[in-house]
Amino acid sequence: MSVICPISGDANVKILEELNSKTLISLYKKVFNIDVSQDFYGVDKIGIYQSTESNLIFFYPPIAGGEGFYEQLQKFDWYYMDEKPEYNFANQFIKKSDLILEIGCGKGAFSKKVASANYVGLEFSRKAKELAEHQGTVVLNESIQQHSLENADKYDVVCAFQVLEHIPEINSFIEGCIRATKPGGLLIYSVPSADSFLSLISNNLLNMPPHHVSFWSDKSLRYLGKKFYLNLVSIQHEKLSTFHKEWWNSSLVINSVKAALNQETKWLDNSIQYKFLQKISGIAGKFLAKGMDDEKGLPDGHSVTAIYQK
Repeated sequence: MSVICPISGDANVKILEELNSKTLISLYKKVFNIDVSQDFYGVDKIGIYQSTESNLIFFYPPIAGGEGFYEQLQKFDWYYMDEKPEYNFANQFIKKSDLILEIGCGKGAFSKKVASANYVGLEFSRKAKELAEHQGTVVLNESIQQHSLENADKYDVVCAFQVLEHIPEINSFIEGCIRATKPGGLLIYSVPSADSFLSLISNNLLNMPPHHVSFWSDKSLRYLGKKFYLNLVSIQHEKLSTFHKEWWNSSLVINSVKAALNQETKWLDNSIQYKFLQKISGIAGKFLAKGMDDEKGLPDGHSVTAIYQK
């Protein structure tokens, strides 16, 4: 069976790397103390592919974590952040009278930032739903595919922040979003950017299965708009955040060394050489980050937000 791009549907794809499932399982246990062995049951290798047509980078097979996996990640304070740059950017396009649907709303942080009080959230995690409803936020445990069937052309704004990269069935997800949006309404997606420093980092577990199953560039976001006949209103890259400055600098150091040695950056790298470079670049990253005080001169950061009109 040929591998096809999950958004374009064509088989004109190239393989970038092949990941060993046992290595991923071992690293998730070591770094996060999370057992993901059941998610990879029966799967020994995962390929990383890129579509020539859409430019999308995707994993095949697309191993996506279940509710238990995400509940384990919720023990980390940084997982569901209350403040995100994309919230402020998205809010510029939202009116007080708008009816808003947020997919993958977590504990409902965006509902507290948004200009409108007319808000509904969708979330698979029952624990996150409980946290959100405790704060008075309306959250439903259902998919956008299900929800849109009974709520067609209902919402002025449909948004998903840091969600699209988790979805194996991208086309049905987008179709559900469009179905739920009023004609002339907005769709807002925020994702980790494949054009950012993230593409320079090895062993970035949360950018791999069973957490993420796709990686989006500006080109792939533009392709999404064209495929689904959406008008692309804006693409906005966040600036490098304070807590990513050390990471950004260390990634530049380690990749400068690799370039000098004529070595490519791998998604997974367990070599002794790389572990040594990590330690050296980590020290350099902390030192260099101290000099990044000028907010105007900051490079693009982790995420990109695309806004479309139906």
